[in-house]
Amino acid sequence: MTVATQQIDASAPPTGFKVTILLLEQFAMLAFSSTIEPLREANSVAGRRIYEWKVVSHDGQAVRASNGLTLNVDGAIEEISSCQMVIVVSSFDPQVHMTRTMVSWLRRMARQRIPIGAVETGTYVLARAKLLDHYRATIHWENMDSFAEEFPKVRLTGRIFEIDGNRFSASGAAAAMDMMLHFIAQQVGHRVASAVAEEFIYNRIRGPENPQRLEAAERLQARHPRVKRLLKVLDTHLDDRLSVAQIAAFERISEREVQRLFQTHLAMSPQAYHRKLRLQKARLMLRQTDLSVSDVAIRCGFASGSDFSRAFRREFRQTPGEERAVLGRPTPLSSVSVKITSQTV
Repeated sequence: MTVATQQIDASAPPTGFKVTILLLEQFAMLAFSSTIEPLREANSVAGRRIYEWKVVSHDGQAVRASNGLTLNVDGAIEEISSCQMVIVVSSFDPQVHMTRTMVSWLRRMARQRIPIGAVETGTYVLARAKLLDHYRATIHWENMDSFAEEFPKVRLTGRIFEIDGNRFSASGAAAAMDMMLHFIAQQVGHRVASAVAEEFIYNRIRGPENPQRLEAAERLQARHPRVKRLLKVLDTHLDDRLSVAQIAAFERISEREVQRLFQTHLAMSPQAYHRKLRLQKARLMLRQTDLSVSDVAIRCGFASGSDFSRAFRREFRQTPGEERAVLGRPTPLSSVSVKITSQTV
């Protein structure tokens, strides 16, 4: 049993369990609240100070959230020499806001065998610091393809949160709530965790095995059994350009029946639905990776870069190149070290 597991699974309720929360610029306020508020409420429910926490930034300066609000912090990371848990919270463009100081500090905490985890794109930060190699981890579903491309040594899953030894990660704000309730249940007991959940009108504590997204049939409110099965098939074949004949073969029905089912229940053809999914995936890859437009096209099942560009323009009213130019997408994490400055990683 690792030191981290001993801390997380301690049978005796902790007192003064010290948690350090590292915020990056553009962090998601809801993700931060879902991380810290369960600890505060656990203290209230238990009637004693079980948890203590400090919120830090890389330099001790206030941090601006993605909603524009600015949060004062308790200090700089260098002021924290030891604690019992570290949680990195970030959201937009973590690769821009990482620093050498941050990476060095995280690695120093790891050498002390302190449990280190992340919420949302904080997983990027830990991966860039090489603290997730060969560990299970998760990240928000929008970032999964680009993350897998940049960090092949991380055992990426699609679960809402992951705990693997002394590493842990939550895919988003609601998942952070579930993960923190899980820790509280292990450390203090299920009665306290349940009471905390009830205070937040949170009536279902999810386990890590839950998927991040609703299945396509639920998102589209499709109730026909065959349509539900076909949507699931198309969701899992975003690298391929499937013909109607291939789609029909999965359900062993005629092409005409496939066309009828999609028009009746989704008001579009199966090809149009699948193309929309593949274009949405391509848009995320353009935003989050440095893959060429041609590579993105191939990975999303398009026959050529020109075919992809035409479809992309029809769907989003701009070319793939214009998409990147408008966003001003920052350099991906995998290549940041090549362009290192005195502070930025």
